Amino acid sequence: MAEMKLVGRMLSPYVRRVAIWCNLQGRPFESVAVAATDPDQVDLMKTFHPGLRVPVLVLEDGTKLIETMAICDWLDDSMPDKRLVPATGLSRRDCLQRIGLAHSTVEKVVSLVYEKNRRPEDLHWKDWQARVITQIGGGLAAMDEAAPADGFFGGAAPDGSDVATVCAYHMAKVTNPFLVEGKYPKLAALAERAMTLPAVAETFPG
Repeated sequence: MAEMKLVGRMLSPYVRRVAIWCNLQGRPFESVAVAATDPDQVDLMKTFHPGLRVPVLVLEDGTKLIETMAICDWLDDSMPDKRLVPATGLSRRDCLQRIGLAHSTVEKVVSLVYEKNRRPEDLHWKDWQARVITQIGGGLAAMDEAAPADGFFGGAAPDGSDVATVCAYHMAKVTNPFLVEGKYPKLAALAERAMTLPAVAETFPG
């Protein structure tokens, strides 16, 4: 049977989150490194997602799954013995809230990439950048405060909120290092612990 295909580059924190999720569950997949923003790859990207968005997880039977949280939910639902988000109760609620914080923070990190890194400098909107940087700082500070002193949110092994948190931190560090340099020591330590795991390290966008 053919392997699943994960469409998108690991620089995307959303693609990377799905990749790590699959790795932690022991699911093999083929990485299809299509850049949704590359005009030369538009036609190829349209074959996976009409809205030109990543990630897309193509299942063995050809079914195409879209949107990170929906994909990860399916991964858990179809492998309940290796769930990364608890199935029910307060532990599920708290895990999803941590994922929500990381997700909303990394959305602002991505927004800053488009506004600061990709837009021509003479078209930069400084007030908007300042607002987004404030939002990112608030999210990272909250993630740092919540981060465990050792181990992971999931205990001895990462759960889904560890995955989302580390992907958000690394996205900030790789694209605009000033966002994290000299800040958020607990968050940095969590990311370092995660990088000792091949499931995480092999997806690092570098």
